[in-house]
Amino acid sequence: MKPEPKRKAMPPEERKRLILDAALIVFVEKGFASARIEDIARRAGVGKGTVYLHFPDKESLFRALVSADLGPVIEGARQLVFGSDMPSRALLDALYAKLEQDVLNTTKSDLLRLMITELSAFPSVTKQYYHDLVGPGLDLIRTILERAESRGELRSRAVLAVPQIVIAPAVMTVLWNILFSRFATFETRAAFDFYLDALFVSPEGETA
Repeated sequence: MKPEPKRKAMPPEERKRLILDAALIVFVEKGFASARIEDIARRAGVGKGTVYLHFPDKESLFRALVSADLGPVIEGARQLVFGSDMPSRALLDALYAKLEQDVLNTTKSDLLRLMITELSAFPSVTKQYYHDLVGPGLDLIRTILERAESRGELRSRAVLAVPQIVIAPAVMTVLWNILFSRFATFETRAAFDFYLDALFVSPEGETA
């Protein structure tokens, strides 16, 4: 009888990605607090020791997920903001479109849902989430708003004090889908358009 051929070794980065994909599924199914490394290893089809070889605990797994799945979204947004001189409304509209396409309409939105529903019980993970995603995102929004103010494009400069409000349609989308998606849909694009109308003067310069 011929010996079975040896299974081809998986490259480390490919194996890490397999584990991260499995972790997201398990976090969504069981909740972050209830998920176990054993569950993630089983879902990934690897041994528990293999998971620990790459990630010492669930917190490090979640941080790696944020970095791998949402980090490129922030970097793409940064390149768009600092590489374009388009009107501020058009720029924010482009960022909204990218957010909807790359996050809200994909499994990456589950990371946002987990953050909202569970991670307040894990301060170190929450801190890292803010450091890697929320903080840099707000900095980009401030840059757009300050540019808009300098060009006379804003309806009210009061928004400069609360740049968080600009991302409200995305947060509302996640919350609605958590609570009410089985009853009705939330029109994210319409919400984005409403906020753009509220934030910016018309092309003719009217403010009402």
